[in-house]
Amino acid sequence: MRMASDFMTPNPKMIGSGESLLDVIRTFLEQGITSCPIVNPLGEILGVLTELSLVKAYMLHQARFKKEDRVGHHIDLLDPVTYVNPEAPIIEILTAMIMTPTHRLLVKNRHGKIVGIISPKDLMRATIGVENPAVSIKQRLKDAEALLSASLIEKKSLEQTLDIYQQVFHETPYMMHAANDKGVIIMANKREHEVLGYDDDELVGKSIFDLYTKSMHHLAAEGLKSVMEKGHHHITYTTLLTKKGEPIRCDISSSAILDSSGKFISTISVLRPIDQEAMLRILNGIVDTKGGPLSKYLVKPEN
Repeated sequence: MRMASDFMTPNPKMIGSGESLLDVIRTFLEQGITSCPIVNPLGEILGVLTELSLVKAYMLHQARFKKEDRVGHHIDLLDPVTYVNPEAPIIEILTAMIMTPTHRLLVKNRHGKIVGIISPKDLMRATIGVENPAVSIKQRLKDAEALLSASLIEKKSLEQTLDIYQQVFHETPYMMHAANDKGVIIMANKREHEVLGYDDDELVGKSIFDLYTKSMHHLAAEGLKSVMEKGHHHITYTTLLTKKGEPIRCDISSSAILDSSGKFISTISVLRPIDQEAMLRILNGIVDTKGGPLSKYLVKPEN
């Protein structure tokens, strides 16, 4: 009977708790990682970081709800780890995989050492590559049926993840937009539309230069160039125009979104009005400082 040691990918990638969120994002994109165990300096596994949790952590940091930018400061966003031993049979593996939220299993030997990781793709590759004539057609059908079930669960999980991505993007209390290499806006969240007085999706297709005052156009061009070349643009101040032509003073921070080969896709920018009244209007109804869903992430001002 095939066991976990037959399917696992040995020596799984681990990410240290001291790595910055931006470095981890680059690792995920460059290596095609969808989830990864996080370990502290003592080698203890703190949990599993998924793509969704990484996005949440980065947005919370960019929006200033959390000052810390190290993975270890976002333990509350990690998923629990599920372990199997190298001798675990396929049925036990599938059962554990379906039950765990990440659909990834770490293989731990009797000495407590992590020797491998198993994903649904590992099981699929193992099933397709089976060449042992002793394995019956009936058993192959059972394995394929179990793998299909696991795949459907993973598909549903991915669909839910995409829904949450969109919700986080649109419901964040800060303005956010993405622009291509020409400066054309390819997406903007609800908050940015509301603050600037545009209807839903009206900003898509406009140039970033349509949003900034003429005096800020050269800085906007330099910022776009910096993001494309360096991958980020430090927090700076700028002035935007509402649809009615009214100026709004904001601070802005931008980063690059890259594909798996490191090619630039777009910018992703987070903007915050620095006018106190405008800020209160944005946060009204979203952050309850007396215990609302986002109140625990607020950074209290220093005296």
